[in-house]
Amino acid sequence: MRTSLLALLLLLGLTAASPAEAAVEPTPGVRVTGGDISWPNCPRGMGIPSRRTLGNPMPLDSASFVIIGLTNGPGFVANPCLADQVAWAKATGRWTAAYAMTTFPRRGERATYAASGPWSATDPLGALRNAGYAQGLFNVASMRATGLDVPLVWVDVEPYPTHPWTRSVPRNRAVIAGAVRAYEDSGYRVGFYSYANGWRTVVGNWRKPSYPTWYPVGTDGLRAAYARCRMPSFSGGQVLIGQWVEGRRDRNVSCPALHGRAERPHPLTALLGRAWPLGTTGPDVVTLQRGLNMRPQYVTGVVDDRTRRVVAAYQRLRGWTETGVATDQELTALGAGTVRPGRLSRLPGFFTAY
Repeated sequence: MRTSLLALLLLLGLTAASPAEAAVEPTPGVRVTGGDISWPNCPRGMGIPSRRTLGNPMPLDSASFVIIGLTNGPGFVANPCLADQVAWAKATGRWTAAYAMTTFPRRGERATYAASGPWSATDPLGALRNAGYAQGLFNVASMRATGLDVPLVWVDVEPYPTHPWTRSVPRNRAVIAGAVRAYEDSGYRVGFYSYANGWRTVVGNWRKPSYPTWYPVGTDGLRAAYARCRMPSFSGGQVLIGQWVEGRRDRNVSCPALHGRAERPHPLTALLGRAWPLGTTGPDVVTLQRGLNMRPQYVTGVVDDRTRRVVAAYQRLRGWTETGVATDQELTALGAGTVRPGRLSRLPGFFTAY
């Protein structure tokens, strides 16, 4: 007889049978890591024949958040241990969201759901949108049946060998548009999980800038995953999470756009109390030159003639004596002594605190 994940967790004392831990309140500006789990993390041997579960390990104790997969791979097939994974997230106090693999519906699914959504079934693309809509509603029902109450569903868009997408970009887009509409009609926000080649293969150059993105880098590690935060995404949407694979775990890291920014003093504040004449050198001169909005190629770490001219021009603009030497007067006018405002963590808008 198979041992369920929930039974294993009960043996370890990690389920809601004991008082659950509370998700740690996010601190603006503090990067957090997490993990995603789905059918591969169920006890070995469960699930549909093409996607038998693997018994992969659950996220590390250090994971602040978890994103739970709703399907056993293809659409219209539920993650066989979804309820157990939801119980684990609640018992261990994780910020929690959900993701769903979206796949092109099979012929029977297209026939069954062609007229079940808000679009006309006489329009071939409308019928596909309706099938995608039904796929989304199937996952909504899975969440509600297991008590997974989250604000956002990540829609996973990538090639899928056992349920391949067509070569028709409009048909593929129709299915995904239907699924997105189902989640939004059900009260969920939506984001996209994909990578450049996978996205392009399925939906072409589809720009969806208003939807956040979650970007994988394979086995390249934390540094590469975090670097993705600063790069354009596959769809034009803001990158909120980077993912990398480590051993048998899918690990994730929050981007600054998600974890926010702490209040911090203006960088010129540390320069107050000194004058900055021609010939001064050092790393603080770099801060000064950046504070003067000098172009990157002129940020040399040396107060040279160009820096002196920039200071003089600023003094002239203010009606001050043109000495070309930056003092507290100039630094204060440029912002020294002020505090740069922080930006709250957006984690509560995208995850539920369990």
